[in-house]
Amino acid sequence: MFAPGITATSFVLSLGPSLLSGLLGTTSRVVAGVMAFAMFLMFLSATGVQFAVQKLRRRTILITGAAGTTLSTAALVVAVHSSSVAALIASALPAGAGQGMGRLGGLSLLNSTVPPQRLAEANASLHVGGYLPAGILPVSAGYLSDAVGLTDGATLFAAVLTALVVISTRRRAPEPA
Repeated sequence: MFAPGITATSFVLSLGPSLLSGLLGTTSRVVAGVMAFAMFLMFLSATGVQFAVQKLRRRTILITGAAGTTLSTAALVVAVHSSSVAALIASALPAGAGQGMGRLGGLSLLNSTVPPQRLAEANASLHVGGYLPAGILPVSAGYLSDAVGLTDGATLFAAVLTALVVISTRRRAPEPA
């Protein structure tokens, strides 16, 4: 669940400004400032949500993170199809929450199932597995958007990311005995 969450935040960071200027037809510095503030709030929500949900069961954290990431992609699709700046900005917060809960759930899963002498390499694998799609998918969506248009590129990105969320939720996280 960490990979889809961080990929959603990467998309907002990398293509959010392009969406504002190209698709939504705005060059307003106020709107750009609000988008930058939403990006700040996205990372604040990624951190804050980890404190808020830390006492929940691991599976609940991961499923809630999946819901946040899915909500983010839905808001993104609404934004690109309706040229809604508000929906684009609104996609940032659940993306951050999905990332934070995915990271917390993943790290707590590692901590409960991996022997202590293997935690460092498991942690590295978790983060490589998260950052690889977070780098590849938004860049690919950018190139695709150049070829087919921002609306279709962002919609396809959202569909791929939602499919990753669904695949990730099909794997059952073990619970402590």
